[in-house]
Amino acid sequence: MSNDVKNGTLPAIKCLIVRLQKASLILPLNLMAELVDGETLSPSAHPGVEGWLHWRNRQIPVVSLESLCMLEEEGNAGEGKCLILHTLSPMSGLPFIALRVQGSLNTLEIQPDTLRDDHSGNEQRCPYVARQVRASHLLCFIPDMPAIEAVVAEILQLTTEQAQPVSDEGEG
Repeated sequence: MSNDVKNGTLPAIKCLIVRLQKASLILPLNLMAELVDGETLSPSAHPGVEGWLHWRNRQIPVVSLESLCMLEEEGNAGEGKCLILHTLSPMSGLPFIALRVQGSLNTLEIQPDTLRDDHSGNEQRCPYVARQVRASHLLCFIPDMPAIEAVVAEILQLTTEQAQPVSDEGEG
């Protein structure tokens, strides 16, 4: 058992902070797989999925948290980088998901008591944001990754169902 736990304090969580258009995103560092350039996406015809990123012989769905939350500004869609994340869900067909972000990464060790809830400018609660907090004076969203993964999985399931060939059984 670590000294922190023995002393009754929780250990710091290593996090990364990345910029969105209107705020920042804060995530545990261990979810990150890679930050890549997001300019060469294959198009997606499905609402909620901006496109597909070819990464390590896989097609990774790219989503924008701000687009999902309907906070995206006109003309800014498709700009920035893609933060590839390990998924939390046990779905074998969705080991990674990419979020559209702006700029570079910053790392920060956060004590559980250093995050402060901040509800300023949060008129409509987005179902894909678990908490809106201040960390080091930055307004940050903590994404609800299971909810984001579930909506992407739902979109992908619809895609595979629509792509199934029509069966000829029962004819003739």
